[in-house]
Parts: sequence; C-alpha cells; structure tokens
Amino acid sequence: MSVLAMSWLGWSIPLQAVVNGMVIGLGYAVIAAGIVLIYRSSGIVNFAQAAMGAFGISVFALMFINYGVPYPIAAIIGVAAAAILGMATELLVVRRLFDASRVVLLIATVGVAQLTIFLYTSALPDIGFGPIPVAFDASWAQIQIGDSLRLGPRETSVVILVLPVLAGLGYLLTRTRTGLRIRAVADHSANSRLAGVSPRKVSTLVWGLGAGFAAFTQIVLAPITTPTAQGLAAISITGLLLRGLVIGLAARMRSIPIVVVGGMVLGIAETLVSLNLNRSVGIFDLFLLIAVLVLVLLRGRGQGSETPFSIGTRRTGIPEHLRDIWWVRRLPQMGMMILLLGGILIPVFIDKPSQIFVWSKLLLFAATAISFTLLTGWAGQLSLGQFAFVGVGALSTLAVTQGWHVAFGLPLVGELFSFELRLQWIMGVLLGTAMGVLFAVLIGLPSLRVRGLFLAVSTLAFAAMAAGWMFGQDGWNGGAPNIASQAKARPQIGPIDFRPPRTYYFMCLAFLVLVVAVVSRLRRTGAGRIMIAVRDNEPMTAAATVSPVRAKLWAFAMSGGIAAMAGSMYAFLVPSLVPAGAESDFSPGQSLQLVAMVIIGGLGSVAGAILGALWVVGLPALFGFNDAVKLLTANIGLLILLLYFPGGLVQIADFARDFLVAKASKNRPAPTERPAGVDIALPPRRRERRDVAEGTPLLSVTDVTVAFGGLRAVDHVTLEVRRNEIVGLIGTNGAGKSTLMNAISGFVPSTGRVELLGIDITKEPAHIRHRIGLGRGFQDAGLFAGLTVRETVMVALEARERSFLVASAFGLPPSHGAERRKRSEADDIIGFLGLGRWADSSVTDLSTGVRRIVELGCLIATDARVLLLDEPTGGMAQRETEAFAPLVRQVQRELDASLVVIEHDMPLIMSISDRVYCLEAGAVISSGTPAEVRSDPRVIASYLGTDDRAIVRSNQPAASGATVE
Repeated sequence: MSVLAMSWLGWSIPLQAVVNGMVIGLGYAVIAAGIVLIYRSSGIVNFAQAAMGAFGISVFALMFINYGVPYPIAAIIGVAAAAILGMATELLVVRRLFDASRVVLLIATVGVAQLTIFLYTSALPDIGFGPIPVAFDASWAQIQIGDSLRLGPRETSVVILVLPVLAGLGYLLTRTRTGLRIRAVADHSANSRLAGVSPRKVSTLVWGLGAGFAAFTQIVLAPITTPTAQGLAAISITGLLLRGLVIGLAARMRSIPIVVVGGMVLGIAETLVSLNLNRSVGIFDLFLLIAVLVLVLLRGRGQGSETPFSIGTRRTGIPEHLRDIWWVRRLPQMGMMILLLGGILIPVFIDKPSQIFVWSKLLLFAATAISFTLLTGWAGQLSLGQFAFVGVGALSTLAVTQGWHVAFGLPLVGELFSFELRLQWIMGVLLGTAMGVLFAVLIGLPSLRVRGLFLAVSTLAFAAMAAGWMFGQDGWNGGAPNIASQAKARPQIGPIDFRPPRTYYFMCLAFLVLVVAVVSRLRRTGAGRIMIAVRDNEPMTAAATVSPVRAKLWAFAMSGGIAAMAGSMYAFLVPSLVPAGAESDFSPGQSLQLVAMVIIGGLGSVAGAILGALWVVGLPALFGFNDAVKLLTANIGLLILLLYFPGGLVQIADFARDFLVAKASKNRPAPTERPAGVDIALPPRRRERRDVAEGTPLLSVTDVTVAFGGLRAVDHVTLEVRRNEIVGLIGTNGAGKSTLMNAISGFVPSTGRVELLGIDITKEPAHIRHRIGLGRGFQDAGLFAGLTVRETVMVALEARERSFLVASAFGLPPSHGAERRKRSEADDIIGFLGLGRWADSSVTDLSTGVRRIVELGCLIATDARVLLLDEPTGGMAQRETEAFAPLVRQVQRELDASLVVIEHDMPLIMSISDRVYCLEAGAVISSGTPAEVRSDPRVIASYLGTDDRAIVRSNQPAASGATVE
C-alpha cells in the first residue's frame, strides 16, 4: 500500500488530506489557545473569541481591499484592532462583572459577540469584493513532495506563521516574567496579589492576547476557510469558536501542548470526514457533538459539577399577615393581566398581515423564552441551543401533516395519519411535542454529571448539529426537497377557522397564556421548588430525599416540550418553512438571541421572558428593523442590563411591587413573634419508621476509606451510632471528619460498608440513603438561595409526600391536597422553632445562626433517624451558640433520633456527646466516653495540645437554658 494513501474500515486516508488537516488544525489550535488562556486567567469561557477575530479580519480586509494598505501593515492593524477590542471588553465588561457568577460573565461574552458582529457587519464601511490574499504567494512557498503530496502557498503560509506563534506562546508562558504572572493568577488569584501581581492587569493583557490570536488566525486561515471578502460576515458561532471550545475541553482548559495536538487531530478528522462523506452536508457537526458529549462526560468524571449560579435579584415574598389583602395577594396576576390585555388589543390597532405575522412570532418567541427560563433560570442548566428544540417540534409536525408514509423508512405510519386536516394537525403537534421532550432528555443526560459552562458547550454543539446536519436529513420531509404548501394549511376546529392571520394570532396568544399558567403553577408547587433547590444546592436537595437526577430531567423534558410545541405552532405560521432551509430558521444564532431576550427581560421570571420578547422582537416591529433598534434591543441592551440592572426589565416591576407591599405593611404591622416551642406542636409524622432490632446500631460504618488520587482522606474508619445517642467527631482541620460524613451520606465515592437501620446502603445514591433515614446538616448552612424559609422547609417535606411533575403543572390530584398539607406542616415547624418572622424571607437574608435553625427545621421535616451535623455552630455568635445546645437536644427528643456531630467547640461537644471519636489523618485514634477521649494522650498530643488551659476548657459544660433570639 502506498505511503501516501491508506485506508481503514473502508475510509480513504490520503497523506495529502492528513497534512492539509494538520495545517488547518494549527489555526484551530491558536483559537483554542486564546480561549484556554482567558479561561485560566479569569475562569471565563469567552464566547466572543471568534467574533473578535472576525472583527480583526474585517478591519484587515477593509485596509487591504478598500484602501490598498500593504498586507503586513493591514494584518498588524487588524490584529491590533482585535486586541484593543479584547482589552476594552475586559475593562468595560469583565472587570465590572468580575465578582459575578462565571456563567453571568459567559452570557456577557455572548452579548459582546453580538455587539462585535454588529460592528463588523453594520458599523464598518462595506468591504469591497475580492479574494483574501495569501501571506506568502510566491514560488518558494510551493512545496512538492513526491507525486502526491503538495503544500501550496495557503498551507505553507499557515505553517510558517502559526507554528512560531504557538512556540512563542509556549515561551511566553514558561520562560518570561509575564508568563509567570499569568500562571500565578491562573493557579491562585488571591495568592498572586501577595506576590505583587495584579490579577486585573494580567486579565486585561490576556484578553488582548486572546483576541489578537483570534484575529491573526482568521487572517492566516481565511484563504482556506473563507476565501472571499464578502464571506467574512458569514463567520458564525458554529465555526471556529465551537472547534476551539472542543479543543479546549480536550485540553481540560489547561495544557497548551495538548491544545496544539488536539487542534491538529480535529483538523485531520474534519478533512477526512469531508473527503469520505462529502455527500452528507454538515456531517462533521454530528462528529463534533459526539466529541463534546464524550469530553464533557470525561471531565465530569474527574472534576464533578460546576458551581451553582443565578442571575438577577432576589424577589421578596409577600408577608403572611398581608396575604388576606386581595390586591396585595393578586399583584403578580395583575401584571400578567395587563400584559394579556395588551396582547388582546394588538390586533385591534394592527391590521396588516405582515404585522400580525411579526406579533404572532413574538408570542411564540415568548413561549420559547419561558421554556429557557424554566431550564436555566430555575433548574440552573444553561442551554445555548434551546431554539433547536423549536426546530425539532416544527419539522416533526410538518413530517406528519405532509403524510409521513415514507419518512424515516416507516411506510405503514402514513395510514395512521391519512385523516382529515384537523386530526393531522393535532397529531402533528402531539408528536412534535413528544419529539422535543425526547431530544431534550437525551441532550440533558450530560447534566447529570456536569453543569454550567461546559454543559452550555454541549447544548451549543447540539444546536450546530441540528441546524447543520440533522434538519437536512430526508426523514423530516419524506425524501422530498420541499413540503407542499397545502401540507401547512391551518385547520378549522369546530366553528373556528384558523386560516386567517388574525385568528391564528389569537391561537398563538392562547398557547402563550396556557404556557404561562402551567409554568407559573409549576413554580408554586413542589416540582418547581425542587428544580430551584437542585440549582442552588444539589447535596442539600439529595439530603432532602429528592433525586437531583429526576429534577434535572424534569426540567429538560418540560422545557423541551414547551419549545417543541412552540415549534409546532411556528411551522404553520411561516409558509416558507421547509427542512432544506431550516438551518437559518433554527440556527444557533437564534438560540443566542433567545438568551439575550431572557436576560434583558429578567431570568427566573415568567413575566421577564415576555418582557424580553417585547423588547427584542416588539420594539423592532414598532420602530422598524434599523441598526439603531437592533443595537438597543440585543447588543448594547443586553450588556447595559447585565452591568446596571442584573434583574432585567422585570426588576423595575419588582421595585413597584415592593413599594406597594411596604405601603400596605405600614398600615398592618406584623404580629408579635411567639418564642420557640411555646404552645406550638410539631406536625405528626407521616413517614413509616422501620423497626430496628434491639441492640442493632442505627448506623454502622465498617472499614470506610476515601481516597482522592494518592491521598487517603479517610483511612479504614469504623464507628457505630446506637439508639438515642449523640456521637461527637473531633479532630484537627483536615483530619477527614467532613469527608467521612460525605462518605456516609453518599456524596463521595468510598470503599467499605455502611449500614443504616440494619440496611446495607453502601451502594445506594445519596437521596436513597436519606430517604431510608439519614438527615444531614452541612458546614456552610447554604440551604437554597433562591427559596424562602417556608419553601426551604417544604422542599424537605418531600420526604413525607412526593411531588409529581404532571400533577404539579396541571393541578391534578394529589397536587392540591399535598401542597396544603406541606404548607401547614412547614408553618408548624417554623412556629415550633420561632422562625415565623423570617418565613417569607430569602435564606440569603438570614444570619448564620438563623440559617442553622432553618437547617434543623429541614431535619425535622425529613423525620430522619440519624442526623449528621457538620459544625452546626460554625459562624455563630456566642449567644447563638449557647442557645443551640438545648435546641439540638430538643430536636433529638422530638425525632427520637441519634446524632453524629462534628464540632470544634470543645465544651459544647463534650457536654452533649454520649461517646466521642477523634480522627487524625483520616484514621480513628481514640474513641469512648468524653472523659476517656479527653484524657487520652494521643488526643491531647494531636488535638487538645499540652496546654492545661485547653484541656480544662474541654471539661467545662456548655451553657444551657438559653433561648433562641
């Protein structure tokens, strides 16, 4: 076989194609290097990277083609322009949002990308027509190796220019003082300040370098990838950026050498796929999606989930004593009624079919925006491909209504749909919705391992694959190039004919009202609370006996179903919609516009989604689709709101609402709070308790080991907890106490055996362990930042009575009765603990001590048999600590439970414990009664020290008899 041409599994692998792929891959590597560099220095995935490069090459083309500036000078100007844009982005956007969530910054870079695209497509003068020149177009740049391998000037230019840049980047990072500063900031930003390194200056430099790299790469690659100047505006999020992100994921956002190798591998793969599957347009997008899913799952296996995030302001609840005032109670509904009234009146003032079309489209965009709010704002699963689900629903519906007798090779299916038009339409909508649910759940599976930034990349890759390849397959149209217009005729259902544009507008409005009603109800029920709880604190949710997996899949299914149903409606709204052109109707750019829409309106709010649609789609409909309106509604508008009004437009409505509630509160002060436990009884238990044989420990831990790499955080620990016993865990920081609790709870992988109530739970997930009878208190007492105190306790009450998605969303039994019972029981627990004044407060507004009491309320709600408390007095004031010990004992008596308590307050732990275990370096060095452990020489040497005062203090009793303030 020739060295210059090989084959493998039927694929032709010419050496020429491999070399060409390596050359293109070097350019991809530079794009990825800029992304990695920015991520390492600031923790931000820059989604404006490709757009910044496109701006640089646009400036270059303007200089070279329009003004005749020589190539080297034009290239330097283009790279400098991109670098300045990158530094300006860091100074004006990133720096102002530096303390915000990394996901907020990611969305900000999406806004920067949109603004940048606007700059080089609208603000810059028109670029003249002509080819993008090759850097070295000379005879010496043509290299011939044998008869079949040739490097032309385009490939040679890439090799000559890109390799030195990559080598220079490596030298910069490893051999220069600047590189040392960059690496110091990347490794530990706080410590770098102590060494005199300014993280902000380093960040500005890195953003400039990253943007400059992007422009340089696109200038060099343009003769290969975008050979004409008029093609510059076609640069898209699915091109260089997605490839750079895939390479960055492969390099775990760290290693530049792996970036180089990964870039070449990706370039080779793309070249070979295009060579061997040249009839399948966009097929490489499918390979990219598969690669992203594999990389995301591998990354999740090694590093776990991203940090939870939220965007916007916290809405304050309406105090309980004001809820009987009808207008206060109905304030949210009044706002929705105003929006609905406006929607009803629009057709009265607008009669042109084209305008009716735009406003109908707005209604469907608003419904899709609500689906994004549910998935991202509530469940915390950032999706940058939401509009792809709209496409799935639209094309599935068209496939049915055109006669799906040949689609996807199912000739018999057509007989099912050979009915009259209205039944075809109904079946099409149902199937489209079901397909949206199916695809959403499949794409949501990676969320079970990762979240946030890297999940966003997988949803973006899905959007690219759907638009670039999947929607072009014959299955959507039965092999026909287009769909007959009569296949999209609107039906007449009963006396209503939906063919006129005005009537179909009201149908879209009714659909939006239905979505608002269902999703708003969902938020008020257990299913909605669970989604927010998983977003804010996944371990705490599992400790409340709720499966985070179920909650995430719920969110994806519901979100995908709503988006797909909006797509089904969209299919009959747009007469020109055909699968062959669906890549423009449902492109990733539409998904990013949807993100901007929701952020502008207010993420996390149903009303915000509608306001965002009115802003982004409605304003251009009213004032025309000119550049100034586009700039205000999608680009500058998004950035301004993120910078100054993170809550979006709905924040203005919240200010008015809070003002009215405050006015009502002045006329009706809150009732006096009753002390904790006074004349308030806990609700009766509704969980069946498992009988445990006399003498059987409630918790038995045998030979449990937890290792992180080569470090053993827990080393063959054995302990037991008996009935009605309080067991203390003591030891220095880093001794493995919290890790041991995490192993018992199922939050970290471990070996050994764990038995609870006589049941082996070693292989059970965390939520099942807690459902059997574990209760868990956490060191940070973070609870759920997006919920009130009452809602937090109601999440824990899921242990007594489960919520179901469909019943919650549509108000079906047993949802109504379950919600009433949970609210009543939550109020009883809140009253028992003396938390009534904070019942409608967000947990983020509470002091550490009050949050600890709320956490105890959650443990009461779960009715657990064994409570694991991790430093329950950490962060408390002394008076709160003194009140905590008797409260813990009271909770123990009420629950008839046993406790395992980690505590550094020695008088407290020694006074409340029946037995104590002392850990050192992950192993138990002493166990017994408090007196025995206190006098153990190993404990004295390891933990108490040889200071007599510390030993004496450990023997002092904790204060008792204090009350909760």
